[in-house]
Amino acid sequence: MPEKNNNIRYMNNKSADKRQLMEERKERKKFKSKLIFLFIFVIFNITFLMFLRSPIFTISHLYVEGLDKLSLEEVCSAGGIREGMNIWKISPPHLRDNILKIPRVATAEVERELPGEIRIFIREKYPVVLIPFHGHYLELASDGIIIGLRDDYRGELPLVSGLFWGKMDVGTNIPDRERGEIIEVFLEVFSEKPALPLAEINVAEPEQIVVYTWEGMEVWLGDSKGLEKKLDVLMHLYPRLPSLEKNDMEGYLDLRAAEAPVFRPLKK
Repeated sequence: MPEKNNNIRYMNNKSADKRQLMEERKERKKFKSKLIFLFIFVIFNITFLMFLRSPIFTISHLYVEGLDKLSLEEVCSAGGIREGMNIWKISPPHLRDNILKIPRVATAEVERELPGEIRIFIREKYPVVLIPFHGHYLELASDGIIIGLRDDYRGELPLVSGLFWGKMDVGTNIPDRERGEIIEVFLEVFSEKPALPLAEINVAEPEQIVVYTWEGMEVWLGDSKGLEKKLDVLMHLYPRLPSLEKNDMEGYLDLRAAEAPVFRPLKK
């Protein structure tokens, strides 16, 4: 009887060893399979990266539409685009954001077309009024941002006077915020009424804003309260203003009360 038990234990041990050996073989096969997969994965990625960096993906054509005052060089410099650059180093959203940092750019769209084309569509801002500044003229866009500097004045845009200078740079708004906010109201009105006949806007006294028409008529607007309504009244009265000059009447148009406009002659 003891010998039989010993044989059973021996057979059980042998069976256990065989199962363990089979498990070890399976583990080795799995490990080899993982190594092979990893090797193939690494080779594939290296090959793919080399393919992406091949000359076929070098930027060969750069199309920029919508340029007027801006130059191609300014756009490329802002976007970080260089000759011979790989197209995969260009992120369209990132490039778009960089181009939008140019003060004169209103909107920008970027498209990447494989294998080597970049298309950029730009809409520029345009000045609405000019600010005389140390012998030059700052261009102020409809959003209140200074977008450029010019040397000459051709009489096609209203001038802004009476500002406290401060530091005025391209890409910023008017630092004199009390008067700057008044000018921004004018900019909003200009966007709705581009034919508003103003040659000059004087905001030296915020409580007594004075504007001048292209014919030289002086108009008192008072403070900025109800400014949109006052300018609307001026727009409707404007066709009658030249007749005042023909009669050699000197004076000013008082619109401080928009509902009761009146021409006040100057006393001699």
